[in-house]
Amino acid sequence: MLPQHANAIGTAFGGTVMSWIDICAAVSAQRHCSRVAVTASVDALDFVAPLRVGDVVVLRSWVNAAFRTSLEVECVVEREDTTTGARVLCADAKLTFVNLGPDGRPQPVPPLAPETDEERAREAAAIARRETRLAARR
Repeated sequence: MLPQHANAIGTAFGGTVMSWIDICAAVSAQRHCSRVAVTASVDALDFVAPLRVGDVVVLRSWVNAAFRTSLEVECVVEREDTTTGARVLCADAKLTFVNLGPDGRPQPVPPLAPETDEERAREAAAIARRETRLAARR
């Protein structure tokens, strides 16, 4: 993390981290869809530990579930100790993306094929979150 990413106390601006999360998650969504996918919502974003100037920041993201024209992507942000390789979770986010076709309209999302128990659990939890989200909109 560089000084321009930090606030007055030397920790990361939340908005900067949010931007990094959005980019990382968009890459996962677009790789899954093989086309442009745009952010529809950030369903959860939790900052759990600070990032400080000089920290090595590692972002990872993956698709939790694929729906008709949208998908849920999870992203974690970690700081890494360069001498030991140990990582500390700093933020976790879940985002919804919409798959867009060449005309800019929503297009079907390719199905997700979870292979492990952890992937199936992530998918089930994402489906439950989606149902809660949709019920709240009604």
